[in-house]
Amino acid sequence: MNATGILLAGGKSSRMKRDKAFLEFEGKSLAERSIGVLEAVFSEVLISSNKPELFAAFDLPVIKDETQNRGPLEGLFQGLKAARYDEVFFVACDMPFLNQKLIRYLAAWIPYYDIVVPKLESGVHPLHAFYHRRCLSAIKNNLEAGFLKIMDIYSSCTVKFVTEAELTGFSDIKNVFCNVNTPKEWADVNKRLDC
Repeated sequence: MNATGILLAGGKSSRMKRDKAFLEFEGKSLAERSIGVLEAVFSEVLISSNKPELFAAFDLPVIKDETQNRGPLEGLFQGLKAARYDEVFFVACDMPFLNQKLIRYLAAWIPYYDIVVPKLESGVHPLHAFYHRRCLSAIKNNLEAGFLKIMDIYSSCTVKFVTEAELTGFSDIKNVFCNVNTPKEWADVNKRLDC
């Protein structure tokens, strides 16, 4: 797909107490698993991290934040600026069950919207979503104003919320959008429990 996939791996993993990107699941780190999926889907894959040395083995460009402590919105901003393509899929590094087919399904809407984001009963998933380069001005304005929640930019953009009802063709949706933040959640994933 002529679009960019970006793995967001700049978080502090404070609740997990170790870097979530390098938690090992079924013989591979979460970063390795996610990058494998992104490389199967996208023409360009980038990593967003302030510790590029940790990702040297992947031989991919690593995009650093220009301003620290602005959270994932800063990662989106730098990623959209660095991407070769206008259409960019961002995903957090702590999602063990990333699904190629679902990403391609979401991509169908991005030519018509600035943002395409899943909205399940459990909530909106802004770190498993497509953002068009058209979002840059809204992101820049919010960063400068100190509004750092990703969803705060949504009111300034055209957004397609892909509902759970629209995703009924995909089995095990709950696990696809599972992300791990704590040792207990990680233990549940390794027991193959729903998280």
